[in-house]
Parts: sequence; C-alpha cells; structure tokens
Amino acid sequence: MKTYDVHFNNDQNSNNKGFELTIQECKDYITANNGTNESYFEDYKGGIISVVDNENGETVYETEIL
Repeated sequence: MKTYDVHFNNDQNSNNKGFELTIQECKDYITANNGTNESYFEDYKGGIISVVDNENGETVYETEIL
C-alpha cells in the first residue's frame, strides 16, 4: 500500500511530519488543523502544505496554509 506524508513549505523553510498515511488521512489532517496553531501550521501560515508520495516524492495535493 502506498503511503503519504505532509510537507510544509514557505520561502525560507521546509518541514515534514514523517507520516505514513493514506492520501485521505493526510487530507483529513490538513482539514482538521489548517488555520490552527497545531504543529507547523502556525510557523508556515501563508505558505503551502502538500501531501507527498513517500515512494517517489510526487506531490499529489497542495493548499495554502491559513
């Protein structure tokens, strides 16, 4: 089964959570926490959060961090 991680990016920095989740679980994590101060969301407001395939590094979803 493919697994995916959540990556936070802005003009200066990049971090990832180290997740091994499904695409839907990653999207649910983003939906539940975007606009909050959970984890990296506060540090990366105005940047981009992405769901990335752990196997090939391909971005499969991205949205702005609120």
